[in-house]
Amino acid sequence: MNRWLKVEMNYHLGYELNDKEEKETSNRRNGYGKKTVKTSTGDVEIEVPRDRDGSFETQLIPKRQKDVSAIEDKVMSMYARGMSQRTFPPQ
Repeated sequence: MNRWLKVEMNYHLGYELNDKEEKETSNRRNGYGKKTVKTSTGDVEIEVPRDRDGSFETQLIPKRQKDVSAIEDKVMSMYARGMSQRTFPPQ
């Protein structure tokens, strides 16, 4: 799940991690915040990326959402259809 959150941050900022080219924005990555979410198999601690101006809000697990058991089936079906091998956002 952390991989998808990193991909969302790349999309939000408009550049990949460790990209050496000039950036179109002054906003940068600013570490990670820890968050505990509830799944059907128990509590899981994840690291949610942060940006310097605080404008990043993940679409996968929105702020203040703790229970992600409802999206587990959706993620599993996407994985079964090969979505784990595609780029974000879909082109």
